[in-house]
Amino acid sequence: MKSSHRVLRVAELIQKEIAQYLIHGAKDSRIGFVTVTGAKVTGDLQIARIYFTVYGTDKEKEISTLALNESIKEIRRHLAMTLNLRFTPELEFYFDEKLEENLRLEKIFHQIAKK
Repeated sequence: MKSSHRVLRVAELIQKEIAQYLIHGAKDSRIGFVTVTGAKVTGDLQIARIYFTVYGTDKEKEISTLALNESIKEIRRHLAMTLNLRFTPELEFYFDEKLEENLRLEKIFHQIAKK
């Protein structure tokens, strides 16, 4: 099994590289205001779970999520060319609900503070 330090380092590299790719290299215009919020790689480095959020309406979120999932092969190919890994993990994208939850909580706390 790979050391946890290496797994964390690979996850960090993948997160940064995908974020840069989405900003500068993504060809799909449907990938709108996507922010990569995290990445977790399995201990065997076979699967990378990429967490993201999208700023916009529910429809924009749906469109961007679909575009990301349709771009997995392209993104993975980019990772293979830019990262010095023996094997490029399979990618899985997950919408990160934490940001929206935090915004809802902030609104609630703000309303409570007003009262």
